[in-house]
Amino acid sequence: MKTRHDMDALIGKFLTGEASPEEAMFLEDWMDESPGNRTYFDQSAKAFGVVEKAISTDDAWTNVHGKLKQAPARIRSIGWISAIAAVLVISFGALLYVLNTHEQPTVFTAGKAEKNLELNDGTDIRLAAHSSVELSAGYGKKNRTLTLKGSGYFSVKHSKQLPFIIDAGPIHIKDLGTKFDVNTTDDTIYVRVDEGVVVIYDNKGMKLTLQANESAHYVISTGELKLDVLAENLKTQYKTIILDNQRLEDVVELLNKTYKVTIRIDNPALKNCRITTEFLNEDLDTVLMVISQTLEVTILREKANSYLIKGLACIQ
Repeated sequence: MKTRHDMDALIGKFLTGEASPEEAMFLEDWMDESPGNRTYFDQSAKAFGVVEKAISTDDAWTNVHGKLKQAPARIRSIGWISAIAAVLVISFGALLYVLNTHEQPTVFTAGKAEKNLELNDGTDIRLAAHSSVELSAGYGKKNRTLTLKGSGYFSVKHSKQLPFIIDAGPIHIKDLGTKFDVNTTDDTIYVRVDEGVVVIYDNKGMKLTLQANESAHYVISTGELKLDVLAENLKTQYKTIILDNQRLEDVVELLNKTYKVTIRIDNPALKNCRITTEFLNEDLDTVLMVISQTLEVTILREKANSYLIKGLACIQ
């Protein structure tokens, strides 16, 4: 009487096409002895399909057929074996289809220490401790979107076809080829750009563009997005400024820091006036003239480095 170990060996030979006609017929008779034996064979066949998926199933069954054709007295087994072969081939194909088409998002998590990651698209990430990133399904093929929880430093290779986008809670950060840092606290998300350009936006239409050496922060509780520091263009004595639907109060704060001056707003109702424009290496007088004409306000020079903005509330 064959042991379970013997039957495992025989099933393995049968599934690889190495069983003789006599062994194949013995296996058939063994399965007919009880439903449990047939169930055990079916389970073994399924396991074989997963573990040994590199083996050509068609070739294995061709070998079995070739051997069985040499035993005409028991040719009745061919139909049964062909049926089993068909089931295994179909199951094997279905398994490969599922494995190849089901794309699972990939999650990377840093423990107590920061973690360095290199993605297949060439993106380098220095993930802060207790932070994580989750790649969207199809990352690198259909998209380059990931979800950040916590903080991280990103060095990204730009692609027009597949832009790199970080979902960081209520805001999204779109890379335009850069190195930048994202730092999240309880109520604030900070973004600092070292090289290149990024665009920060939310689902309500608010958007802000950051260039090298610029930083901004987003207050989650209030939904406010503010530019912190404007970059100085080291190649000239002037500045490069990009304003994207910015509040006048924030613009004034930035101009004060950038040009080392004091600009005040006379009418509080003007603080929420918004402006969208670009200043590429312009001097302060040009910047103030454009703001004056755009918002229809008057800008007075009070002292050498002191200005006052006067006017009525803007029509939003």
